[in-house]
Amino acid sequence: MNVTERTGPVVGIKQVTDADQMMLITDRGRIIRLKVSEIRVQGRNTQGVKLIEIENGERVSAVARLAEAEEESREDNGGEDGGT
Repeated sequence: MNVTERTGPVVGIKQVTDADQMMLITDRGRIIRLKVSEIRVQGRNTQGVKLIEIENGERVSAVARLAEAEEESREDNGGEDGGT
């Protein structure tokens, strides 16, 4: 990661798939939920993609990966992986 004054510090890194969602939480209690499939893919020599607009003095305090598709699949199968 190329961390500069402009990009700011890295808060978290998660390995995700297009089926996942991300949740970003700020220290002021704001929660943003994003579909990973809607985040632009950037090349190696870029400074990343802005996922959230934060106010002056506000900070992102947590980043979480939500594997929504896997959880829904388990619920549909009565809590078990696999078919009937």
